[in-house]
Amino acid sequence: MNCKNSDTHRIIPLLLTFLFIFPLIPAAAKGGSRIKDYRKHLNPGFKKEERASTRFIIVHTSEAGLSSTLRTLSKGKKTRTNRRTKGGHAHYAIARNGQVYRVMSHIYRADHAGLSMWNGIEDISSHSLGIELVGYHYGEITASQYRTLAPLLKELQGIYHLPDKNVLAHCQVSYGERNRWFNKIHRGRKRCALNFDPRKAGLRNSWHYDPDVKAGRLLTDRQITEMFYSKRPVSPQVSTGKKIANAAKTNKSEISNIISSGNTAWNIAGEDYNSPGTIYILPGKAKKMIRGDRVRSETGWDRLPPGTQVLVNQPLDREQKKGPIFSIGRDYTAWSFAGSAYRYATTIYILPRNKIVPGNRIRDWDALPTGTKLIIGYRGPFILRNREGETAWGIAGKAHNQEETVYLLPGNSLVTGDRVKDFNDLPRGTKIFIKINEVQ
Repeated sequence: MNCKNSDTHRIIPLLLTFLFIFPLIPAAAKGGSRIKDYRKHLNPGFKKEERASTRFIIVHTSEAGLSSTLRTLSKGKKTRTNRRTKGGHAHYAIARNGQVYRVMSHIYRADHAGLSMWNGIEDISSHSLGIELVGYHYGEITASQYRTLAPLLKELQGIYHLPDKNVLAHCQVSYGERNRWFNKIHRGRKRCALNFDPRKAGLRNSWHYDPDVKAGRLLTDRQITEMFYSKRPVSPQVSTGKKIANAAKTNKSEISNIISSGNTAWNIAGEDYNSPGTIYILPGKAKKMIRGDRVRSETGWDRLPPGTQVLVNQPLDREQKKGPIFSIGRDYTAWSFAGSAYRYATTIYILPRNKIVPGNRIRDWDALPTGTKLIIGYRGPFILRNREGETAWGIAGKAHNQEETVYLLPGNSLVTGDRVKDFNDLPRGTKIFIKINEVQ
């Protein structure tokens, strides 16, 4: 009798767990075909605890490639004070090819929103689910990501009875303390998911204003207002230099990682504008790099020239990657080196086995194999045939022996012109890439 009662006491809690927890697992997760379980990688030091409530779903952009994103979300990241967090920074991650990863169970609180507020509710992490889209806020969210995000949102909204209006981008809910651009607490501490288009994710109803700005709790952020609440919203897309110039004339914001008169360091990087993980690449042949924590002392924020490229969340050895030949690895994607130019025809990729692909044919930088080389702002290849007009001099002229001219030798060996000892010894079939002055 006592044994039976003991078994019953053990079985009942298990049955209750099954009845109440199992229905909270999205159908996509049950099937296993659409979601890869990544929970075993979660930092064992992460403390699992249930949220206070579930009122929102917050969409993020990871500001990194796939491997770096998954590692940070599960294992943790370094903070500005050089401490390391214990992971658990999102519930799901969606790769650029649309693959969904479950980083942690959605019944627990994820530390993903930081200093945040929406409609008077603070600490949004304690009241929301977090979904990370691999990529950058000044890049593009892929069609594949939207295709898998939409059903995931639908499942989670159904579980927690959340209306479309309660699916928000991280930049919409984050807020920051006063800084050189704002004299009071303000919206827009993060630019995360600034390029998120709710309509492409199947959401039909969204906010037409920021309730915390309207109530006077926060100062407005012009760029976020234009992207999410304007009557004629700006299309979330990567902007070319010409679009940025036009945006400055019309006082319209454009999503770009290039500084211009209408696109400041704050617009691009948010609170990370002065972070050591943010790199400023100044225009000009030298391509001088300055980390965010050194800009004030080296140039001053008001003296960053138009055309300066801003790259966020960069590894600490980024300055050592001078080029012109870059190599893709675990922590470096094409975006790490080329920014939005990763998909330009003038950004050229040399894959293993001498396969050459221009950037306008690259759809997913995470799919590029490790060891892929890239050069930015080039035309070619031109074939060296060692006959009149098709020699190194005939093709590249005075630049034939310069560092900016790149040679691809048979056998997949890349070398710059300044390292070629004897141009007469270059084998027939060598491919030559010539640097151009203006990247299109």
